Amino acid sequence: MTNAEPTHILLVEDNPADARLITEYVSESSWGDADAPAPAITHVERLEAAREAVADDVDVVLLDLGLPDSTGVETLDEMVQAVTTEPIVVLTGLEDERVGEEAIERGAQDYLVKDDITPRLLQQTVQYAISREQQQQQLRQRNAELALLTQVVRHDIRNDVGVIMGWGETLGDHVDAQGEAHLERMLNAGEHIASITETVGDFLDVLGDGGDPDLSPVDLESVLTNEIDKARSAYEDTTITITGDVDDALHVTATELLSSVFRNLLNNAVAHNDKPEPEITVHVESNDETIAVRIADNGPGIPDSYKQEIFGRGEMGLESSGSGIGLYLVDTLVEMFDGEVVLEDNEPEGSVFTVVLPRSRKPTETDHEAV
Repeated sequence: MTNAEPTHILLVEDNPADARLITEYVSESSWGDADAPAPAITHVERLEAAREAVADDVDVVLLDLGLPDSTGVETLDEMVQAVTTEPIVVLTGLEDERVGEEAIERGAQDYLVKDDITPRLLQQTVQYAISREQQQQQLRQRNAELALLTQVVRHDIRNDVGVIMGWGETLGDHVDAQGEAHLERMLNAGEHIASITETVGDFLDVLGDGGDPDLSPVDLESVLTNEIDKARSAYEDTTITITGDVDDALHVTATELLSSVFRNLLNNAVAHNDKPEPEITVHVESNDETIAVRIADNGPGIPDSYKQEIFGRGEMGLESSGSGIGLYLVDTLVEMFDGEVVLEDNEPEGSVFTVVLPRSRKPTETDHEAV
């Protein structure tokens, strides 16, 4: 839409009096700039007609939720599916903030209570809705471009690190004792880079999901033991012990990204440990409602004043001076799984990260057949 083009409003309203009033408001001489053309308005009374009309270069949709062929929030859901980039402003006769808030949560840009509409308020709401939608489109485009760039960069980094690690390992038999120390540092740095790219990838998956996660039963024992095996392989000087209720009957409500939670907590327990031989104990406790995984280390511990900040919670976000994106990702994922993560002191020294997740029943053969 250029400055020379009128704003095209699609009004979906079956009440003749309300439709006439809104049409009059739109035709007010005070609408828009003096040099701008008056808005064009297309009026339909049914959802079916609105679906067809929205394809005709519409800039914004004013949508009543109570129509002859659709009622309630289902009307909005259907309209959200029908539009492409056109913002929707919901019209409601209910003086109830919850109706408008729910409409915005389900895809509307804004809402108006009919009894409160004035020409000025209608004009501002329409203009702001169009402007916000345009800004969001630009942001989505930038995010898509950044996601593609990040994917390419991660792919290239992983490939190059793989080459470095492969050639580095072949040098083990060709260097002296002093060279072995340097080689070990190089290989550790390579492992660290690989771990960072994996964590960044997991975090981008979370950010790019764009909605509520599809939670399902996840085999905790399989995920946990797999991550412990990988940590033992990566950190040969570290002792990792697992105790408690660990068996294949334990399932929690989560997604496949649960592995990233334990991978980052285990890596953090080693990376920030000041002992020559770090010791980590993983203890599992379960009850009818939840399963708690307690990861304790013998490191230097974390001051009380730092225990919340280390997750990057609140307004700190990714700019937190905590341990980095790994713990922020842990906190984000556990919250997504409707669980919680708690940081406490270990005795006599070190820290304990406890992840509490909702327990889920083990999926049966009938479940798989139903899917």
